[in-house]
Amino acid sequence: MRHLVRPVLAALGLAVSPCALAQDAVPVDQARYRACIAEIDTAPMAAYETGLAWQAQAGGWPAAHCTALAIVASGDYAEGAARLETNAEGAVAAGDHARAVMFGQAGDAWMAAGDPVKALRAFTRGRDFAPGDAGLAFGRAEAAIEAGLYEVAEEAAGEAIALAPDASDGYRLRGRARLELGELDAAEADMQAARERDPDSIEALLLRGDINEARRTAG
Repeated sequence: MRHLVRPVLAALGLAVSPCALAQDAVPVDQARYRACIAEIDTAPMAAYETGLAWQAQAGGWPAAHCTALAIVASGDYAEGAARLETNAEGAVAAGDHARAVMFGQAGDAWMAAGDPVKALRAFTRGRDFAPGDAGLAFGRAEAAIEAGLYEVAEEAAGEAIALAPDASDGYRLRGRARLELGELDAAEADMQAARERDPDSIEALLLRGDINEARRTAG
């Protein structure tokens, strides 16, 4: 689950159907929700205005979700992330899936805003609603690495591996964390596991180079 919505937000690594979110909650106006989300692709500020108008008409968490995503799409990642977190916390009428998605979106938006500590907080909170979601575990590992919290990153990447053992990213992220912790042999084993799963991974190749450099400088 890496979860912003539409192609305009794909750079943040997120995708989710507004229908799926609406169906996971108490009944909402799905057509209006879909229309508001779709407008973000071409006119994020118009979508923001649409969402505000809907909020004024008691649109609830779906309307607030649309306005928050529109803010992210307009480039104000920090404000959008904060709104996504606030909405997810308050969306008691939504199902667990919808709330986990919003926390995941907030985490990715915080990463785009350059605040990995807040991203880690959001991904971790999302796990409360979807403890078996590998995407949230990947997000936690990425954010922890960016924040310099390598032991946390190692644990989160291990969780991601347990949830998605065929994905290369979990091994790559754990290898990066272990490299930063000075565990070169373990880092190399993870790098090899990542490359076995994705031989063309540029990130895994970069990790290999960094491990080799660490060995060279260590003597």
